[in-house]
Amino acid sequence: MPIRPRAQNEQPPKDWTPTQAVPNPILNNPYKEPEAYWLYRGGVPSQVPGRRPARYYFKSKRVGSAQAEMDLFKEENEEDLPLVNALREDVKRWRESGYRGIAQVTKELLAWWMREDRPRRLFFCQREAVETIIYLLEIAIPGRLRATGFQKFEVSQEQIAQLLKGEKPSFNTVSDDFFPRLIDPPSDSEQLALRRLACKMATGSGKTIVMAMIIAWAFCNRGRNPVSKQFPNGILVCAPNLTVRKRLQVLCPEDPDNYYDLFDLVPSKYRECMTMGKVLITNWHAFAPKSEHSEGGKSYAVVNKGEETADAFTKDRLGELAQRLPILVLNDEGHHC
Repeated sequence: MPIRPRAQNEQPPKDWTPTQAVPNPILNNPYKEPEAYWLYRGGVPSQVPGRRPARYYFKSKRVGSAQAEMDLFKEENEEDLPLVNALREDVKRWRESGYRGIAQVTKELLAWWMREDRPRRLFFCQREAVETIIYLLEIAIPGRLRATGFQKFEVSQEQIAQLLKGEKPSFNTVSDDFFPRLIDPPSDSEQLALRRLACKMATGSGKTIVMAMIIAWAFCNRGRNPVSKQFPNGILVCAPNLTVRKRLQVLCPEDPDNYYDLFDLVPSKYRECMTMGKVLITNWHAFAPKSEHSEGGKSYAVVNKGEETADAFTKDRLGELAQRLPILVLNDEGHHC
């Protein structure tokens, strides 16, 4: 049956009321791991026990259909994210073991964050995000999986090594060409690969608090272990625009409205450690190469300073952070930049 396009400014019937697919769509407690999810097949919802596997969805156009139908009734496809699903299982078991194998400072911070009598409890998605980052940075990537006391893992030490080399891991992947990595391979073989971890969180689920917890984890551990290079005392936060940059000032420990105090993220015994680190929040546009013909913010045809060297670029863009290398970079809303 052909679908009549709605005329501009056409209003729905007066007796029309919006409806949702199911009367009670919320199935889970936001502070606990999900126990059920909705599955839609052919437009019909059904409730499924357990946690929804991590996957992404996309639609492909039908062949041989009218254009109007192609746009409205594309076939939906899905692909699993095997690394995410496997890490979920390893992190869950590690959580239930009491976080075996991590630094004492980290263990105290996790206990402080996860206690149920907090004035504002963390959502499960926030908890799992920071747990996964810590698990990777303190346990898996340094080659310390055995420190957890377990012998077998969904993502083994060998597979972690493959992911860090940008090689295809031994578990099942979507294809031979597309597979997960923990690095961005450099275009220049003489440069080091950029190690990159990502937290995919829904809008409004509190990712700024997660960033604050990661910064607290780094600064508190470094404050108690000043000679350690494992825990950075310099954090670069890259924002997608000026509006977000202003909002992210709450990640600076010296800001009067900082999240560490507002959300009670740092125990009193570690508060002084936060003053030993430095957070730089900048817009990603600041990393664009400077013109060889500019001087004092203006361009001149007769000026030719040559291309910026790597050292000059680093010192100019990072300022004080250039003396704190290696640093941790938090790329907020990384899908924008």
